[in-house]
Amino acid sequence: MRTAPRARTAILVAAVYLALVCAVWFLTGTDYTTIGTTVGTTVAGIVVPVGLGAVFLAAVTTYLGWWRPVLYEEPRVGPRWLLVVPVLFVVIAVGTLTRADLSRFSATHLLMLVVGVALVGFSEELLCRGIAVVGLRGSGSEVVAWLGSCLVFALLHGVNALFGAPVAATGVQVLFAFLAGSVLYVTRRVTGVLVACMVIHAFWDFTSFAAQAAPAQGPSPLGVLALLQYPTVVLALVGVLLLVRRPVPQAA
Repeated sequence: MRTAPRARTAILVAAVYLALVCAVWFLTGTDYTTIGTTVGTTVAGIVVPVGLGAVFLAAVTTYLGWWRPVLYEEPRVGPRWLLVVPVLFVVIAVGTLTRADLSRFSATHLLMLVVGVALVGFSEELLCRGIAVVGLRGSGSEVVAWLGSCLVFALLHGVNALFGAPVAATGVQVLFAFLAGSVLYVTRRVTGVLVACMVIHAFWDFTSFAAQAAPAQGPSPLGVLALLQYPTVVLALVGVLLLVRRPVPQAA
């Protein structure tokens, strides 16, 4: 690696990424509550700011020489049964997708939403489960890497209150983001690849935005799957307790 992993480096990168997204939202007058509901709000609220953020993060990762440790866990550790955590997370997202009526989307809107969530999955995982985890490992224990990366992920969602999201709802979203960060941390550790986190994150966001933008008429037959979030979080936290005791050696 060109630059040794350090917590201050990860924190600086996270601050610049967040400032970049917020600056674009400010300049475009984005209202967070409308993001994803139309082609325009999808492009202005997701594709443009997160796309710029993705370019920034990719450039920084290249400059630091961190691509290998960011993308791969070497060695992959953790009991195989912990794979149930990301599987359950995906199942919950499938339930959310049944609450959306995709036929109400135009082809352009659907395409922009897919592009947008793909960028979110790439950028936020590259930052939180990638750069943040690697940088924090360089300055602290694995507990610090897990906790700090989840806090960064929560902070990314906390700024939504500055752009029209209700404060109470944002508080709930911040808590969920922290817990979802634990799910994705476990996913990274047990699959050994950051790409798994990126794909799962993108799919989760797609189902959430789709259900909000074009809710289906009537109750969802798979709505009960939302109840799986509780055992998923419990299993993820159990997984965290097991995994933080197995630190990952830093690559040279």
